[in-house]
Amino acid sequence: MEVNNQQPIKSRSLHLFIILFLVSLGLSAFIFLKYAKNANKVQAQNEELALAYSVLQLDKDSMQVRLNNIQRQLQDRINENLAHFDLKEELRTQLEAKKRSLLAAHRRITTLINGHKGGKTAGESRQLLEAHKEITSLKQNNATYIAKIEQAQKEYKEAQAITQKHALKVGEIGIQKDSLMIANKALNKRLSTAGSIRIAGLTIEPIRRRKGEQEVIEKARKVERLKIKFTVLGGDLTEQGEQEIAVRIIAPNGTVLSKNTRRLTNTNDVYTLKNKIQYDGTEKRITYYYQHTAEYAKGSYRVELYDNNHLLDRRSFSLR
Repeated sequence: MEVNNQQPIKSRSLHLFIILFLVSLGLSAFIFLKYAKNANKVQAQNEELALAYSVLQLDKDSMQVRLNNIQRQLQDRINENLAHFDLKEELRTQLEAKKRSLLAAHRRITTLINGHKGGKTAGESRQLLEAHKEITSLKQNNATYIAKIEQAQKEYKEAQAITQKHALKVGEIGIQKDSLMIANKALNKRLSTAGSIRIAGLTIEPIRRRKGEQEVIEKARKVERLKIKFTVLGGDLTEQGEQEIAVRIIAPNGTVLSKNTRRLTNTNDVYTLKNKIQYDGTEKRITYYYQHTAEYAKGSYRVELYDNNHLLDRRSFSLR
């Protein structure tokens, strides 16, 4: 009787073993196919990158030479304009700022070119392709910007010449003088906006989320985030492309609220936020949020917005 009872038990064990074996085999096949699919995808991406790299024939040394030549040509053109003794003062300031930003761009692209050590890997190819795009953009954007500055200076000199020509006839042609003053005022206003973006309507709201909605709150211990809103105005002479707007939030004790101050030794270099926008010359409404890691202190706060170290606007708010 014991032998007969053992036969069904062995049969069931064999069936269970076969089922587990088949499940294990299917799982291994699934994992293998998934790995093979991902490996093929990565290989295809690397092949595309290598093809683009070979088509452009990118080389560190030749790219560095091209970058240096473009930077020197743009620098020479800027210096030629700065050498004009009658250069409009606002334009001189903008060109000096452009010289500094050009040097910063040169350092950034040089890092891209030389930042990856070793053989020609996919990582290096990707960096060189990015550097190639940056060099092309640097040349086009700066050449366009300098051309606009030169045109603005030409218009300024023409208006100046007209004003001087008619200065001796003020008593006889008073109406013409008034017209020239209005035209010169409009031109000066246009020249003053060259280079740097302009903003309006800066507001700061301390908020918290309550029942799925944002609620403005003035109690320091209940504030969750700061909502910063402003409008970037359109302008003809402002350089189009990627623009970086820096935000500095200064606490009641005079410190700048920031999450990354480890490598900074100068408080003037500390910013709360740095965000980039794509500027196309048209008006844009911008909203930033800042969430402090600690509880906000009571008192008066000051918020400042900068574009390339140029103060755009400032506002204050208080928490109780």
